[in-house]
Amino acid sequence: MSLPPTARNIALFWSKVVKSPNACWYFVAAISSPDGYGRYNYQRRNRQRTVLAHRFSVELVHGPLDEHVVCEHKCNEPLCVRVGPGHLTPSTHSENVRYAIALGRMSGHTLLDGQGRSRYQRSLDIRDALAHGYDEEALLQAKTDYGRDQGILF
Repeated sequence: MSLPPTARNIALFWSKVVKSPNACWYFVAAISSPDGYGRYNYQRRNRQRTVLAHRFSVELVHGPLDEHVVCEHKCNEPLCVRVGPGHLTPSTHSENVRYAIALGRMSGHTLLDGQGRSRYQRSLDIRDALAHGYDEEALLQAKTDYGRDQGILF
């Protein structure tokens, strides 16, 4: 990290994370458009740094990463900041793209969630669902877009 975080910066980061008991840990603060990734801002010695939340988390575990290293979401969840084999791992850009294509996450330049909703909107929905802590039902609803008005079928 070009600007190493303080213990206070790290504690503030974790205060913005909601951990599911058995799965992803969700960053529930700033989200960037159109990619739907979490963004974390922190200051030290009158300098400010903005970083992808998942990269910040990986750097806390693995130390500073080369600028060419990307952090791959094996869990396919843009808001996840859990480091480990089933979630976030350091990777290369080409490996990350290959993985995304293999799972159908990437088609052209469209960032949709498979239901026609933007990945950014999906991330906002998840953040709102977890605003007061972990709620499995609200999270499922936000992920699947289940609760939206689908109109009258018959």
